[in-house]
Amino acid sequence: MNVQSWLDRLLLWQKFIVLSLIALLLASIPTALYLREADKALDAAERETAGLAPSTAILKVIQTTQQHRGLAALVLGGVAGAQEKRDAKQRETDEAYEKMDAIIRSFNNKAIEQAWEAPRRDWATLRGQVTSRSISVPDSYAAHTALVPKLLVVNDLIGDLFGLSLDPDLASYQLIQAMYYQLPYLTEETGKMRAKGAGMLAKQEASLEDRMALAAIAARVNDRIVQTATAFNKSVAADPSIKDKVGAQWQEAQELTLKTMQLATDQIVRAETLSYPGTDYVAATTKAIDAQFTANQAASKELESMLKEKVASLRSTRWTMIAAMLGLIVLAGLVARLIARSVSVPLEHAVQISQRIAQGDLTASFTLEGRSETAQLMRALKEMNDSLVNIVGSVRGSIDTIGFASNDIASGNSDLSSRTEAQASNLEETAASMEQITSTVRQSADNARQADELVSSATAVASKGGQVVEQVVQTMGAINDSSRKIVDIIGVIDGIAFQTNILALNAAVEAARAGEQGRGFAVVASEVRNLAQRSASAAREIKDLISDSVQKVDAGNVLAADAGKAMGEVVDSVRRITTIMSDIVHAAQEQSAGIEQVNQAITQIDEMTQQNAALVEQAAAASESLRQQAGALSEAVAVFTLHEHDATRAVPAPAHSPARQLLLSKRARTV
Repeated sequence: MNVQSWLDRLLLWQKFIVLSLIALLLASIPTALYLREADKALDAAERETAGLAPSTAILKVIQTTQQHRGLAALVLGGVAGAQEKRDAKQRETDEAYEKMDAIIRSFNNKAIEQAWEAPRRDWATLRGQVTSRSISVPDSYAAHTALVPKLLVVNDLIGDLFGLSLDPDLASYQLIQAMYYQLPYLTEETGKMRAKGAGMLAKQEASLEDRMALAAIAARVNDRIVQTATAFNKSVAADPSIKDKVGAQWQEAQELTLKTMQLATDQIVRAETLSYPGTDYVAATTKAIDAQFTANQAASKELESMLKEKVASLRSTRWTMIAAMLGLIVLAGLVARLIARSVSVPLEHAVQISQRIAQGDLTASFTLEGRSETAQLMRALKEMNDSLVNIVGSVRGSIDTIGFASNDIASGNSDLSSRTEAQASNLEETAASMEQITSTVRQSADNARQADELVSSATAVASKGGQVVEQVVQTMGAINDSSRKIVDIIGVIDGIAFQTNILALNAAVEAARAGEQGRGFAVVASEVRNLAQRSASAAREIKDLISDSVQKVDAGNVLAADAGKAMGEVVDSVRRITTIMSDIVHAAQEQSAGIEQVNQAITQIDEMTQQNAALVEQAAAASESLRQQAGALSEAVAVFTLHEHDATRAVPAPAHSPARQLLLSKRARTV
């Protein structure tokens, strides 16, 4: 599993925790480095503070050794009253060595122990020699002088062990250099000057070599004063408060040392006779050395105060930094939590809204604040929700419209189906009527042919009438009978024409009801009606002629004498009848053909009506399927929940669909 897939599996708050841990790790590294350096500085300051006591102790050893050197020179030089002071100083020096020995052993440092072993051993030897007075003044001076540098080496090692020689602060460093490294050498040179001069004054004689040696010592004292003053002034420049606390002591020590140096120059180096009291000289130089150590003690107290303040400051700074880092970590944690919540809470809200939308609930409320990515996401979700609301509202409105339209279509199809069935029934009745009309027309045609035959016979008889006058009465009787039959036939033809006219009128009415589909049938029915009217007119004319013929036949019976003359008129009438009968036969044939066409048209209309009925049934089934699908779609859309004001924004269904309006308009035209 790579890092990317691992990150993809983490939740957002878990990712923020990972980032927080990384940030904490990044912050902990410099913090740890700072604490490490702070601890180093604190340890160094604490070690320096702890090193003040050993340094003061070794300086005490140096001081007592130097003092013992001067007193030993007096005792060995035969100065009365110096023995008691030397003995007291010896005891003090022994205590200082014993104390220092215990301190050095506590260090457990071989280098310091080895450096300390030589001066401790030398002191033990030297004190015994001075006590037994088995050593001369020059040798005592030389032994003491050789012992002090060894003690100064121990002082340097102690300073290195406790870090006093490497203090990072300029003020304390220069003060340490002045009081712990330069001042001990000043006291040593002053002590040499005291011991050397005391020996000369004790003997009250000095060679040129001794005088030059003392002058050299005085010169070194002056150099040490300058070096010590330089370091002290640097510390004061770095921290002026040092002057207020140590300046007076150092100034006094400096002045007393200069006076002592001047005293040695005037009373020993340049004096012709050494008459100055040795005890006064030792007292003056001792006072100067004591002033130097007093300045050292004041500096030690100031250093201790400075180092303690430094330790306290370092501790305070360290704890302040720790508190600040902890505060920053807590603040960063709070800010990270706020940032995480500012991201995770809107995302959780977005997820909840998305789930509600997925479940069909479009009534979620949106909080749109800020311009962050999460705010943009919420705006996008709101736009999507609004779009879905509009879409669902439109779909619901469309579903309602489709439902109303499908209901109207179903209702119209049902009405159309019933009307089509009624039309089919009427067409069946019309077809039956046309069957009757066809039969009647055929019968009329047969009668017309029979009448034509009779007329032909009458024509033949009339042609022969002139030849067979004698048979006029009998023939007229036959004509009378035939004329009566013709009257009956003409009556039948007249009835047929009347019935044909009635049937044609009914056909025209049915054609008008059929609309556009019955227009051809209406034309045929009109032609049939015209033929029927012409047939009726011809039948009436024939009837009138036959009636006239009957009258004439009757008159012929009375007027037999006029038979020949009347026969000519009969021939003419028969000829006209022949023409009329031909017209009647032709009209009957045309009427029969027209009725056949009407019958075919009705048959076609019946077939079309049956097809229309089938199409109407299919349309009804389709409209029912559409209505069911609209219902299913409505159920599917019903899953979505809208606000009441959003639901009312759906597209309203029309009062009547276009199909419904067309159906109503057709009904209105039919009525």
